[in-house]
Amino acid sequence: MPGLAEVAAALVLAVAAGGAAAPVDCGQFRVITLRHAQTKFSIRAPEGFKLNLRNGVYVMRKRSVTVSYVRLDTRVSPAQLGVALVQALPGRVLVRAGDNRHFVAAVAGGSRNDHFVVERAGSRLAVTASTTPGVPVALETLRQMGLSARGGVMLRAPRPRPQQTIPLRAYRAPDGGATALVPSGNDWNIQSSGGSIQGSGRRGAFLFGFSYNVPLSAPPNSPPSFITGPYLSAVQALEQLFPRLAPNVRNIRVRRVLRDAILPSFTSSGMLLFDYRLNGRPWTGVATVATDHLSKFSNFLWNFYYSGIGVPAGSSPAVGVGLLRSWRSWDPSGAIAARTRAAIALINETNEIWQQTNEFRSRIADQQSRDVGCLLSGYYIIEDNARRYGLPPLDCGQIYTERD
Repeated sequence: MPGLAEVAAALVLAVAAGGAAAPVDCGQFRVITLRHAQTKFSIRAPEGFKLNLRNGVYVMRKRSVTVSYVRLDTRVSPAQLGVALVQALPGRVLVRAGDNRHFVAAVAGGSRNDHFVVERAGSRLAVTASTTPGVPVALETLRQMGLSARGGVMLRAPRPRPQQTIPLRAYRAPDGGATALVPSGNDWNIQSSGGSIQGSGRRGAFLFGFSYNVPLSAPPNSPPSFITGPYLSAVQALEQLFPRLAPNVRNIRVRRVLRDAILPSFTSSGMLLFDYRLNGRPWTGVATVATDHLSKFSNFLWNFYYSGIGVPAGSSPAVGVGLLRSWRSWDPSGAIAARTRAAIALINETNEIWQQTNEFRSRIADQQSRDVGCLLSGYYIIEDNARRYGLPPLDCGQIYTERD
């Protein structure tokens, strides 16, 4: 892993190659010491910056350039905090790199540029960040400013709490083909067959390990409902074939390919985030979808595989978190085991996916990421009162209001 200075140098080259203005280098200016007497804080900065303290964040301004410094008492690593900040900041990520001691990133958002450096200092993390509509502050400048900081206040992250989730119970398929934790309660209909498990209710739905062979043509005397068709890729099959298999599902549109080629043994596969309508209502789903070409089946048929979950759009994250736990707990047996267990392992490896999708992420983790992101984005009243009402966090600077 290269050192922070090398990473910063690489970032300068990357920004220049992208056509952006060269970052401001501290060496071009006379450096002075800024002080905040009330909190006994000092920091070295280029001449011209003015220092203020707002809600535990030291803010330095010089015309359109804002540099903030915050010290956090947290056990998370620089990389963990850095990734959360990158996700919270709008724009295109130019460079993101780090290790267990440092993390640096640059995000270009069109009307604003964000650079930040995270440094580990004992049990604390120090974050030095800059926001500007024009020429960004160089990473090495931010790093030197952060290392020069002395004294001052420190923010403490909220104590972590267990993820909110719906109650789950142990389930074993009557044929012994699979086990899983499934939602408890009479409002869930659970069924299983041949290693697959499916469940549905008004709050969500899941289908684990579903496999279907699609012939190119129908045998003689087949009913009109008999499903046939040419080979389709994983994305095409989800959008075109799945509604034929589940008539209540309509208008499937893949929003994002979260991981391509997730099951290499298939001809086409991916972990897909998608939107659809179920009985006329908007839903959001995540699934591992795969297809095998008909050349593997004597050119007579091709295979479709699906394993995933879905919830009504805008529903409580507790349902999505619970269904994700159910998915992880699913243990199939028999012929489908090898493929499906590989998919479950990948679910655990790609947990950041769920933090980017409202319906499938922990509200507590989302709130913490939002708070720190707002601080570094220049919003100093970070509490949006969502915790008080148990509601999803709002955009920076917004609060919930009660209505009569």
